[in-house]
Order: sequence, then structure tokens, then C-alpha cells
Amino acid sequence: MMPLLYALIVGVAMGALIQRVRASSPAMIAANLRLENLSIIKFMATTIAVGAILAYLMNAMLGPNVMHFDIKPTYVVGVLVGGLVFGVGFGLGGYCPGTCVVGAGEGRKDALWALLGGVVGALVFTLAFTSIIAPMNKLMDYGKITFDQVLHLPAVGVAIGLGAIFLGIVYVLPTEMKKG
Repeated sequence: MMPLLYALIVGVAMGALIQRVRASSPAMIAANLRLENLSIIKFMATTIAVGAILAYLMNAMLGPNVMHFDIKPTYVVGVLVGGLVFGVGFGLGGYCPGTCVVGAGEGRKDALWALLGGVVGALVFTLAFTSIIAPMNKLMDYGKITFDQVLHLPAVGVAIGLGAIFLGIVYVLPTEMKKG
């Protein structure tokens, strides 16, 4: 029961932060994509950095058998095609999966359409997996690799290093870009 409670707390906190940086607003997302306002990009980089550092520090302190990292295989072609599909949906809908849930919670009708599009997309993915996606994923399949394995460094050190780089970039980047 406690893992579900923890997941609920993290989900509510993440939703509140998404709403706080206005990442549930398609207009704000468009401003970030046009590099006019970098608040959402800075929020995402901070979330990735803090999450990676905390997860790997906890793993190092608690031991490898307490936490489980489900590393997905590196399917280069599958990731490129998936990124293209995601990018088109993101550009058309103005939402990503998390922000459309927050937008729907705010009562935005366009977010409900984005949610519906996500459900339809998941259905199409499921139906096409065996015949199209699984064979495509065999192209350029590098298996379950991680940065720490490639760099031959401790995972916690790589997480702290990458997190520090992300946080440094967030610190240096302005939130509002000057026009002209």
C-alpha cells in the first residue's frame, strides 16, 4: 500500500509543479518551443537532474537489491520513429502526456482531445507491435546500455555529473529570451 501512496504523493507534487510553471498551457509550450520563454525547458532539466541524482544516491545508500531500475533496450530506429510520432503529436496537440492530464484537470477541453489521442495512439501501438514495431526494433538494437557502462564509471558518479551539468545549464540560461 505504501508504494501506491508514495506514487500518489509524487504524482500530485509533479502535477502542482507542472501547473506552477504553466506547462499545461499550449501557449506556454509554444513559447518554449520557439525559445522565447525557457521556463518549461528549465523545469524539465531540473526535474531530470534532481530525480537522477536522488534516485542513484538512494540506490547507492540502500543497496542494489532495494531499488530496481528497469533499463529499456536501446532501439535506435524505434526511438527515432517514436520520437518523430511523439513530436508530431506534441506539435499538433500542444501537450505531452503529463501536461495534458494537468490541462484536463484544469478543465481545458483541448487537453481532453490530447488525452483521447494518446489513448488511440497507445491502441495503434499495441495493435501494430508484433507486425511492425518489434521487427523495426531489431534494427540497430544495442541492448540495455547505460552511460555508466559506456563510460566505465560508477552509476552514482555519472548521475551526479550529468545532474550537475543540467543544473549548471539551468542556472546559466535566462528564462525570458530577449527579442531582436
